[in-house]
Amino acid sequence: MSNATVLMAASFAITLKLDGSNDFLDGIFLGCDGFDFTQEVIQFTEVTSERWGKANKGRSRLTKLPGNAVGGNLTLRSGMTISKSLWLWFSSVQKGNWFKQRRTILITFHERTKARAAFQFTEAWPTKYRIGEMKTDTSDVVIEEIEIAYEGFERIST
Repeated sequence: MSNATVLMAASFAITLKLDGSNDFLDGIFLGCDGFDFTQEVIQFTEVTSERWGKANKGRSRLTKLPGNAVGGNLTLRSGMTISKSLWLWFSSVQKGNWFKQRRTILITFHERTKARAAFQFTEAWPTKYRIGEMKTDTSDVVIEEIEIAYEGFERIST
């Protein structure tokens, strides 16, 4: 396989183990976004001894340094089932048990049936729980959505 093989967005699986769940919640999500991790930039200006034009004073220099790396929030969407696992996870955090509820989420991308790329999100906990729009004039699936904060984001080997 070439390193230039493009992976399809529809070929992903999510692994997340929650309290009260017998199995990993694996591959039941319809959508996922929020894959971002940003390196903050710290800027500072200093005056050097270098002359600038005809000025008697030094030249101003802007320096940029890497600051903290900051992750966004993941949003996972699935068809709503009778399982209350996602709600109970969110509810437990809201009741003050957030530290014990932090989890690791693994998202893998596949080519046919073989995992080709994987990302790991660590110290993840839910910040928002939402049920999508419901209408009486449609047969659409009810969408359950959970937004998850995470501290670590890493591309790992498959």
